[in-house]
Amino acid sequence: MVRPSFVFILMDNLGYGELGCYGGGILRGAPTPRIDTLAAEGTRLLNFNVEAQCTPSRSALMTGRFPIRSGTHSVPIGDGLEGLTQWEETIAKLLSGVGYNTGHFEKWHLGSEDGRLPNNQGFDEWYGIARTTDEAFWPSDPAAIAAGVVLTHIMEGRKGEMSRELDVYDLDQRRLIDAEITRRTIDFMTRSVRAGKPFYAP
Repeated sequence: MVRPSFVFILMDNLGYGELGCYGGGILRGAPTPRIDTLAAEGTRLLNFNVEAQCTPSRSALMTGRFPIRSGTHSVPIGDGLEGLTQWEETIAKLLSGVGYNTGHFEKWHLGSEDGRLPNNQGFDEWYGIARTTDEAFWPSDPAAIAAGVVLTHIMEGRKGEMSRELDVYDLDQRRLIDAEITRRTIDFMTRSVRAGKPFYAP
């Protein structure tokens, strides 16, 4: 039996009717032919009820549970431990346990401390930012620098290893990260296919 591979694309802050495949596209002033083609070849969901913030929505998608049960009822602000509880079962853990390659290439926002990053939650590898893209503004904000705000870094990691910080996530990197996420996702899928393994890539 051939096991299916999964590519899951979650767009924050995108209205339901913006894409052509949902009645928008050119009618909204921005055709979306590539996304429309992708939607026609896959599965379109017609009723997607989300939380009011991105962290609980991501948590629910990763675990299939109400976010409050996973400690992710809202976007974390401030110091202290945050994100998915370490014993939480994610879809990545389940699929990895049955032979899938699992890779996460995007914003995580489900825990930014060691022990709560994607490579601790079932992903074989990951690349992206641990929290929100809004933090790209901090390096150019004199008030943030004067206040000693810890700057966000782009990160990468592998299962069984510590994640490591790469470049400071500033406005220059914000302009480049989507292309790099795409490149790494395609590379991950290509390597998985060559190895004859199904994959999960949200």
